[in-house]
Amino acid sequence: MILKLLKEATAPLHGALESKLPLLDAHLSQHTYRQFLHRFLGYYEPLEAKLLAFPDLSALDFDYAERHKTPRLLQDLQALGETPDAIQGLARCRDLPLLATQGQLLGCLYVIEGATLGGQIITRHLQANLGLTPSSGASFFDGYGEQTGRQWKAFGAMLKASATETESHDAIVASANQTFETLDNWLFPSFPIPISQSLSMALHE
Repeated sequence: MILKLLKEATAPLHGALESKLPLLDAHLSQHTYRQFLHRFLGYYEPLEAKLLAFPDLSALDFDYAERHKTPRLLQDLQALGETPDAIQGLARCRDLPLLATQGQLLGCLYVIEGATLGGQIITRHLQANLGLTPSSGASFFDGYGEQTGRQWKAFGAMLKASATETESHDAIVASANQTFETLDNWLFPSFPIPISQSLSMALHE
């Protein structure tokens, strides 16, 4: 029931985010694609650092280390010609989902792992329209490749088992929605801050 509940409860925010992403646009350019990889890295890198540092992650019988997405984003950006210095200079998100409880962790993971399913469609589009493959700049969206379905089922089984022992389902749903909301705000900020200004602000904090 938790998977069905999450799908229904997050549908408005999930749909709103998907409707704004141009990654399936027939006229998607490599430049635009690369810009979105910049933003995804800026969100995933600090978020995954929090996920991997979660104190009770091992108690879930769930190895997130093998599902780590940041290395794939770095690989894609380097394949598209970005230098290590340029990548290091990209802005990072600081308005991330709260990850203080197991329920919050599960809700966040639902969004992150669920994104690998839609990534399969994006991967095919990137190859057809931009000629990109997982080895030439599209590994992030390729997720787990042919193992994506199996990996999602394994995550779903863990979520169902853990949700019966953790906080209320409401806490998991709230965290999933917060993850969608913070990702949307990061990808499509109301008042974009130039990267150079963002870095300057960070240095003076």
